[in-house]
Amino acid sequence: MKIFILEDDSLQILRLKLILESIQPNLVIQTFKESDKLLQHITQPDENNIYLLDIELKNSRYGGFEASQRIREIDNLGTIIFITTHSEFMRKTYEYRVAAIDFIDKIQTNDEIKQSLVTDFQLIKERQNLNEETEFIELESNSEIFRIPVSDIYFFETITDLTKRKLSVYTKSQHFVVKGNLKSIETNSDSFMRVHRSFVANVNNIKRFDSKEKKLYFSENTYCLVSRKNVVPLKNILKEGFVDM
Repeated sequence: MKIFILEDDSLQILRLKLILESIQPNLVIQTFKESDKLLQHITQPDENNIYLLDIELKNSRYGGFEASQRIREIDNLGTIIFITTHSEFMRKTYEYRVAAIDFIDKIQTNDEIKQSLVTDFQLIKERQNLNEETEFIELESNSEIFRIPVSDIYFFETITDLTKRKLSVYTKSQHFVVKGNLKSIETNSDSFMRVHRSFVANVNNIKRFDSKEKKLYFSENTYCLVSRKNVVPLKNILKEGFVDM
């Protein structure tokens, strides 16, 4: 694990370092008093990154909340933990939607903070073990790299433009555009099947197949098209999964 501490109080930095070292002596710990300097050290997503962020920073461009949003723009895999003396800010963390796993009050004793961090580290490890069993796909947009569970994906659709190198991705929770082509996508997972010249579908998420309209439904209002030549092989696959047709 790599720990990034954003804290402008030298005594609190020392306190956190001692607590962390008492939990695990070989931790890699970096400390920053300014958010800009912390952000300069984050280069890519890493599930081993843990960010301990003080919410109020006196001489920094961004406070902990704002810094957490910028961290998420670079690292969507790392873990964020807020640390503050202002427990009334706890509810505000949800407004920033940065998926922080804990909110630790500095007023607590060293032992209490240590126990909170031990619990947090155990949760992180459990998530990492779960991720090892989960199939992921990495997708790249113009400004971000997404690492998404295959099980969350409904289908991919070709976007017609001059480059022919862009895809729309439809998932259980969002829709966004990435670089790539269907040929590379369909070989990325056994769950993916080319069902149309413009669509690759995740056959494990199909809820219903309207063979008359040649539409695959993933939810009530989310569907993709199926070409005539793929109707029969698709029906055979879906019969095994007991999908409505």
